[in-house]
Amino acid sequence: MVFSSGKFKTICYGVMLLLGLYLSVYQTVISNITDAMGFDSMMTGLLVALYFLGALLMPLVAGEISDRIGKKIVLLASSAVVVIGILIVAASSNIILICIGVFFTGAGNCTLEGIFSSKIADRYPDESEKIMNYSQMFFCIGAVLGPMLSLLVRTSGGAWKTSMYIAASLFLLAGVAVSQLPDDRNEISTAGKKNTAYSFALLKDIRCILLFISMFLYVGGESGLAFFTMDYYAETAASASGEISLSLFWGSMVIGRLIAGILHRHSNKIMILGLAAATIFSALLQLNTSALVSIILFFLTGLGMSAIWPLIMANCTRTFSSYSGTAGGLMMAGGALGGMVVPFLMGLLSGHSVRTAILVVPAAMIISLFLSLPILRKKNQ
Repeated sequence: MVFSSGKFKTICYGVMLLLGLYLSVYQTVISNITDAMGFDSMMTGLLVALYFLGALLMPLVAGEISDRIGKKIVLLASSAVVVIGILIVAASSNIILICIGVFFTGAGNCTLEGIFSSKIADRYPDESEKIMNYSQMFFCIGAVLGPMLSLLVRTSGGAWKTSMYIAASLFLLAGVAVSQLPDDRNEISTAGKKNTAYSFALLKDIRCILLFISMFLYVGGESGLAFFTMDYYAETAASASGEISLSLFWGSMVIGRLIAGILHRHSNKIMILGLAAATIFSALLQLNTSALVSIILFFLTGLGMSAIWPLIMANCTRTFSSYSGTAGGLMMAGGALGGMVVPFLMGLLSGHSVRTAILVVPAAMIISLFLSLPILRKKNQ
C-alpha cells in the first residue's frame, strides 16, 4: 500500500513543530536550570554546548546508519532518546545527570531533524527546497509556541520542569506517529551498501566542505542569538521583553520560510538579501537601548535568517542523494559544532557584557557566512 504524500507531510511537519517547541522551551528555561543549581551564565554556555555536542555526535553516526539499514528505525530510536533525555533533565537535581539529559535531548532532536530532512530530499527530489522551507516553517511555529508555553506555565504557578514534562509527553506521541511510517529498508540504494565510511568520502568533495562551513556559521549565529536573548534583556531589567522577542524572532522565520517556499526558484537571491539584512539588524541591536526597538530588530534579524538553513540542507541532501542520510547528518553536525562553539564563546564574553556577547559574535558569524555563500553557489553551478 502506497503511503500518501499527505500523511508523510503531516507526520514530518508535526515532528518538526515539536522539535522547534522543545528547543525554544529549553532556551527559555536554561537560565532557570542554572539558577536552581546556583551557577552563573558560564554554566548556561556549557549546557548549550552539551546540547550541541549530542547534536554533533549522534547525527554523524545515525545518518550513516540510516543509509545502510533504513531511516524509519533510526527515527524511532531517536524519538526514544529525546523522551529519555527530557525526563532525565526534568526529574534530576544533580548537575551531572542534567548534563547527561541535555546531551541526550540534543542527540535525539538533531537526529530527528536531519533524518526527516533527508527523507524530504528522497521523496521530493525536484521540490526539496520548497518542502524543506515548509518543514522548517513548522519548526519555527513550534519555536514560537515554546516561550508561550513556558510563560503560561510560569504565570500559572508551575515550575520550569512542568514545561519539560509536557514536551516529553508530546514527543512520546510523536514516536507513535513515526511508527506509522512505512518500512523503508527496501529503498536503500546500491551506493548505501559499500564498506567505506560515507562521511569521509563526502568530505573530500569541496561542495560538501563549503556547505558544512556554511551550516556551522549559520547555526552558530542563530543559536547564539536565541540562547542568550533572555540574558540580554535581563541585563536591561526587561525579562518579559525577552520572551516576546524570542517568540517574534522565531515568528519572523515562519513568515520568511513561507515566502522562501513559495519563491523557492529564487531562493539564492532571497538568502543573500536575507543575510545582508540579518547582519545589519543584528549589528543595530548592539547600539539600541529601547526595549521596543530591540523587539523589532529581533524580528527583522530572524526574517533575514529564515531561508538559510533550508537551502543549505536541501542543497546538500539533493547533491549527494545516494547518501542523503549521511549528508543530512553531516549538515546537522556542522550546525551543532557551530552551536557549541559560538554560544560557549558568548558565555565567556558575557562576563564583560551580555549585550556585547549576544550581538557581536552572531553578527560576525553572519558576516562570515555572507562572504562564503557566493563561493558556495559558484561551486554548485
